[in-house]
Amino acid sequence: MHPIGGARLWTPLLPFIVAAWVLAVPVRTAAAAEDPRETRAALPAAGANAVVSAPYLSAGAALIRSRDTRFVDGADAGHAALYGNRQRFDAGAFGNGLQFHLAAGVRLPYRMRAQLEFGWARDLGWRGNTNYRDSGGRQPSAAKLSIRQVLLAGFHDFPGWEIAPGRRARPFLGAGLGITDYRLGGYLQRFPEPDDPQGPLRRGPGGEIPFTALPGGRGRNFTWMLTAGIAIAVSGSIHVDVSYRYTDAGEIRTDAGDIAIVRYREDGTRREIPVRINETAADYRTHSLLMALRFEF
Repeated sequence: MHPIGGARLWTPLLPFIVAAWVLAVPVRTAAAAEDPRETRAALPAAGANAVVSAPYLSAGAALIRSRDTRFVDGADAGHAALYGNRQRFDAGAFGNGLQFHLAAGVRLPYRMRAQLEFGWARDLGWRGNTNYRDSGGRQPSAAKLSIRQVLLAGFHDFPGWEIAPGRRARPFLGAGLGITDYRLGGYLQRFPEPDDPQGPLRRGPGGEIPFTALPGGRGRNFTWMLTAGIAIAVSGSIHVDVSYRYTDAGEIRTDAGDIAIVRYREDGTRREIPVRINETAADYRTHSLLMALRFEF
């Protein structure tokens, strides 16, 4: 996936959601204004596909889990490479967390739905382990990631089955395209158990662990999503949607810039060595379980 440059895209997104709902309202209003006798007469001829279009709003949360990944050397900006070759990297994963969702959409004929959705998650923890030479088997790393996503998604609802009089459970499939905005910060790599405890990675006089602090990162990526789930009718206009999602949000990148290499001399004094490096990058792909309430109008 490629980053998206240019002016900031993330001005308030709520107006876009409201606009999508407002645009859908005239479709429902026009259908409601029809003569009910004509509508009833037309339904038998058209069959199940003659569903009146209906706007809806949806709100929910997803438990997300990222796939294992690696931070490796990224694009060359003319500075030093942090890892230097493909055998050196920071391997780990972003921790489980909640991603909140809001969506506005419209139910269409032929059991189709289309929606514009906005999702966000904060402070997802990166936990990894680097493998620099002579730095020990345990080289833990940590960072924090926050994301925001806008997706335009389409769904197809299947007939399903009746679970109570007037209530149905309908499986559905869907896909979406959009943009992910991310912010990565607090990226530290620590070296608590070097091969030589009295060497360059010795601890400070108070047991301070030497570390390397990497620049943060911020960017936008093209994103795609696939989903499968089931919608359960709570009432005529309210549904509970439960779905699995796979999302590919491109690469999370640290910016090109200065790292801070913090080490301790033999006399216990601390030294900090700035080194300008190229960016590093890791794939960001997630699995999630989403539960949402959908309100039709």
